[in-house]
Amino acid sequence: MAAAGARVLVVAQAWVGDLVLAQVLFALLAQRDAVVDVAAPAWAGPLLARMPQVRGHLALEAQRGRPGLAARARLARMVRGRYARAIVLPRSAKAALLPWLAGIPARTGFAGGGRERLGLINDPRPRPANMSARMAALAPAETAFPELLPRPRLAIDPERAAATARRLGVDPVAPFVALAPGAAGGAGKRWPAARFAQLAARLAARGYRLCVLGAAADEARGAEIRAAAPARTVDLCGRTTLDEALETLACCRAAVCNDSGLLHLAAAAGTPVAGIYGATSPAAAPPLAEHAAVLAADAACRPCGRRTCAYGHYACLRGTAPEAVADAAAGLAETAA
Repeated sequence: MAAAGARVLVVAQAWVGDLVLAQVLFALLAQRDAVVDVAAPAWAGPLLARMPQVRGHLALEAQRGRPGLAARARLARMVRGRYARAIVLPRSAKAALLPWLAGIPARTGFAGGGRERLGLINDPRPRPANMSARMAALAPAETAFPELLPRPRLAIDPERAAATARRLGVDPVAPFVALAPGAAGGAGKRWPAARFAQLAARLAARGYRLCVLGAAADEARGAEIRAAAPARTVDLCGRTTLDEALETLACCRAAVCNDSGLLHLAAAAGTPVAGIYGATSPAAAPPLAEHAAVLAADAACRPCGRRTCAYGHYACLRGTAPEAVADAAAGLAETAA
C-alpha cells in the first residue's frame, strides 16, 4: 500500500504521445498528494515542465548497451533512498532496471516483458488496450478513481504561445488549421501526403489558412502539402522545437493529425483535433480533446498494428476521403471560432 504523499519515480516511455498520455497517471498520483519525479529522455524536459503534477525530471541518456546500463547504474546510486514506489511504463527489462538498482521497495509495472524482467517488477499489473485505462491500471491500488479519467492538459501561456506562433508565420487571430502528416510508427500510420495536399486545397478553398507541422523527416511531405495551396500554407516541418510546435498548435482553430505524438500534443494543448487512423485502433489511443473527431476507414484487415501494409494496398488509410476530413476539420474549427 502506498501512503498518501509518498515519493514516486515514474520511468516513462520514449515517445511524445505516450509521455503526454502518461499525464493521466500523474494526475491520479496527484490526487494522493504524491511527489512525482519522471525518468525520461532529455527531450522530455520541456513537456514535463508543463505538467503541474510533476516535480522533477531525471534525464535518461540515450546510450545503448553497456554505456546505457552504466549510466542507469550511476543514476540509481544518485537516487537511492529517495522513493517509496516506482512505476515503470515500458515493458522492457532495461526500463525496470533503474528502480531495482536504486533499491526502491515497491516497483509497479505491467506483467510480461520477458523472463529477464522477473524480479525487477514486484507489483505486476494487467495491461489494458486503451492508453488511459493503461495509465490508470498502474496507479496505487487504493486510488479513488473519478467517474471520468483526467485528460492530459499541458500548461500554456496564451501570450507567449501567440508570440511564438507569430514568429513562425502563424497569425493566432487568423483561422489556421494545423496539418501533421508524419508518424514515427511507419507508413501504416501515415495518411498519404497526396491526400493531405488535397485536404489543404479543400480547406484553403473554404477560407482557412494552413500550417504544416512535423519533424525533419516530414520535410518532403510538408513541401508537397504546401504546393497544393502555397499562398495560404506555412510549412514548418523540421523548423520547430517540440515546445514551439505545442505553442503553435495552441493557436490553431483545429488540427488534423495521424495517430502520432502531435495528435496527442494538439489534444493536450486544448486544440480541437481530427485524428486519422490506419493500422492502429482509435479505441486504444483516441485524441483526448474536448472537441475531437476520429476518422478510420473500414478495412477487413485493420487494425493490424504493422508499420507497413502486409498487402501493399493501405486500404485502411486510402479509404479515408479528403472531403470527409475537410468536413470534420471545418466543423471542429467552428467550435473554436
